[in-house]
Amino acid sequence: MDLEKKIINRNQLTLNIFVFINISIFLGIFFVGPDNYWFDNTKWLYESTDLTNSQLSWEYFKNDEWRFPFGKNPNYGLEVSNSIVYTDNIPILALFFKIFDGIIYNKFQYFSLWITLTFFFQLFFSYLLLIRATKNNLFSFFGSFLFLLCPFLFFRLSHHFSLGAHWLILYAFYTAYFVQEKQKEFHWYIIFFLSTLTHFYFTIMMFVIYSSFLLAEIINKNNFYNIYKVIYKLLFVLTLMFLVGYFESSPVNSISRGYGEFKLDLFGFFDPKLGSGNSWSIFLPDIEGTHLEGFNYIGLGLIILFILALFSLIKNNFNKVEISNLFKIQNLYILIFFIWSITTNPSVMGKEILKINLHDYIFGMLSIFGATGRFAWPVIYILIFASLVTIFRKFKVAHAMYIIGSILFIQIADTGAAIKINSFKKPQLEKKDQIWNLIEKDFQKIKTTYLFNNYGPVYRGMRSVLGSMNNIKTNIILNAGMDRVKAAKTRYDFYEKITKKNLDADTAYIVDNKGHLINLKRNFINQNVGFFYRDDLWIMLPNKKDLMNKSDKKKIDQISFFKVDINKKNMVKFKKEYLGLGWTHNFFEEYGAWTEGKQAFLLISLNKSQTKFQNKLKLALDITPFNLNKNENYALNIYINNNQERQINFYNNKDSQIVHVDLDKNLLEQDLLIKFELTGLISPYKLRKSPDARELGILLKSFEVKEIK
Repeated sequence: MDLEKKIINRNQLTLNIFVFINISIFLGIFFVGPDNYWFDNTKWLYESTDLTNSQLSWEYFKNDEWRFPFGKNPNYGLEVSNSIVYTDNIPILALFFKIFDGIIYNKFQYFSLWITLTFFFQLFFSYLLLIRATKNNLFSFFGSFLFLLCPFLFFRLSHHFSLGAHWLILYAFYTAYFVQEKQKEFHWYIIFFLSTLTHFYFTIMMFVIYSSFLLAEIINKNNFYNIYKVIYKLLFVLTLMFLVGYFESSPVNSISRGYGEFKLDLFGFFDPKLGSGNSWSIFLPDIEGTHLEGFNYIGLGLIILFILALFSLIKNNFNKVEISNLFKIQNLYILIFFIWSITTNPSVMGKEILKINLHDYIFGMLSIFGATGRFAWPVIYILIFASLVTIFRKFKVAHAMYIIGSILFIQIADTGAAIKINSFKKPQLEKKDQIWNLIEKDFQKIKTTYLFNNYGPVYRGMRSVLGSMNNIKTNIILNAGMDRVKAAKTRYDFYEKITKKNLDADTAYIVDNKGHLINLKRNFINQNVGFFYRDDLWIMLPNKKDLMNKSDKKKIDQISFFKVDINKKNMVKFKKEYLGLGWTHNFFEEYGAWTEGKQAFLLISLNKSQTKFQNKLKLALDITPFNLNKNENYALNIYINNNQERQINFYNNKDSQIVHVDLDKNLLEQDLLIKFELTGLISPYKLRKSPDARELGILLKSFEVKEIK
């Protein structure tokens, strides 16, 4: 580091580093928990979905051979796998510890070490910032703790480890404002190296900060040739990204909902609570409108610090130097991050006060970094720094020390209890069924019957199971850059195998929902396929029917088609038991489900108490075709128990419509397996309308069995 002897006494610095290390270890043990802190204890990581994703992806990566790109992780995700960088991990530590795979524990975690390092570097770089600005060791030492005791930092560390590296922002500030010109370039390359191998959101932040200072340099020196500096760094980062596997997934796969939703509410700095969770303040009340990604509560102590600094500036009438410093070009990043964090539709207490409509392509690009609330972090940290420096300069040193001490006390009193509540607890050991030992022994893969991006419900049930296994491949994962095209193809290939009754003998299947289970039972109940209900999950195992116990047989016998009352409309909801294979969500609307791929199944039977009637019955289906599909062969065939009943072409027929299908009396005492077979499908992705790769057929909004008089 560029530390001038006149500013920093080497002995003081050494002592401070020693104190920071000890405090970081103590705080790390407190936050992680004494039982969880050691490298060989991984059980605490299976208590949370995102943290499990971090540990599991690391374990699969560690146990695999070295590949190229170096972060490639094919066994964690199988058909939709990509790289360690997309699974809530810390690539720089994953790559480092993989080198020692042969000598470290089989169950090994480095996340407690990472949290400790995060605490240390947060203190260290904030101290460097303050000592260079104030040249006062004691003030800088205590002031650095206000950078550490930020609730939003601890909140991030309790949810997403890599996103706790806020010290990278402080390192960038230190480099930009205080490192000598001849050494700046070296430090910037280190910063880009560390940020790219930690989390790409930080890399974007680094580029914005760096570019703001470079722009100021170009304008002030009238030297546009310096633009080459940012080009070199961009090439450096792109090379790193290639080496660790960022390009194992297309940027299109990172586009998601979130922009304009996962933002900073304008009152978010003062909102200590998210939903029904615990409050991060014992003094301030909940304020509506803060989303998880926009949680940026700063604490009562820092709120008082900001107000006091502002009043002291107003009282001293903002001298010309302070005003000119505020509006320097290099500070442009502050405005950029603030606008980016609140997005083009800012809100106050959850109420939208402005909405600027963006072109679809601009919206798509911004949605790659949809969690915009994170971009408020540099704004907060520069405000903390500026406020502390203001307090130091506007008050006598003794008074400034009293103020900092009081603010620290208030900050700890306000948030200390919440830090303890949100720290990691000793894990609750779950008793797991012995069937998982069988699966680990006899099967090579575990797959889901509905592969979907950021797969949640089954993953939550499977996380501790997968964590207890060794050397078994799976596509039940969380992944920030899952290839939607590959995921769709995987679903369609699975549906094709089910239709042909051709399961992979080396694969255990976790059934996603009851509709799938009913469909699978219909297809395989007379085959050598076992159905097991264990640990609140339905499992389908090829060639293991003989291992089903009485409970398994009784439970699968109780699984039956959805009973339909005559003349009662049924509003369709995704994943309800009457929807078998081949269905997908209606863009997260409450009602309606889309067919996806060539086939989809509706599973119903008539209420037996209502089957004595004289009049005819019809099945009424309220459907809407996919209006972007212009293919001439875009058509629907409807089968009931393998008998074709209707055929409809949608080429010039995109309106919502009620389709009626006569029900033969011979079918009324049977379960009705209604198959929707579609041709000429196309996805929004292929049409270049959105990153959605699903081949959508028809939207089923409701169905009803009607008596025709």
